[in-house]
Amino acid sequence: MTGNRIELEGRLLAQPEVRVTPAGTPVLRFTVECGAPGEELRLVIVMTGEPAIAAKPLLEPGRQVKVIGRLRALKGNLKTAVGFEVVAELIE
Repeated sequence: MTGNRIELEGRLLAQPEVRVTPAGTPVLRFTVECGAPGEELRLVIVMTGEPAIAAKPLLEPGRQVKVIGRLRALKGNLKTAVGFEVVAELIE
């Protein structure tokens, strides 16, 4: 197990999207604004499987949410990453 863990609180910016992979796995994706006052920090949150389906009805634009998960580089490795997203384990 690695030490990669992130916990954040922020405001949901838009209606979350749920897509289903060709293998039938649901994928929930949404963006949270979570910067300190005066900062603009927006992170994309991704959750898969049954927890994603259970979390979607709780998520409305403008709502404050707490997300616990891990940070993942979007392309390449950490030295060449284009961006990051949070892979959520828990959404409250």
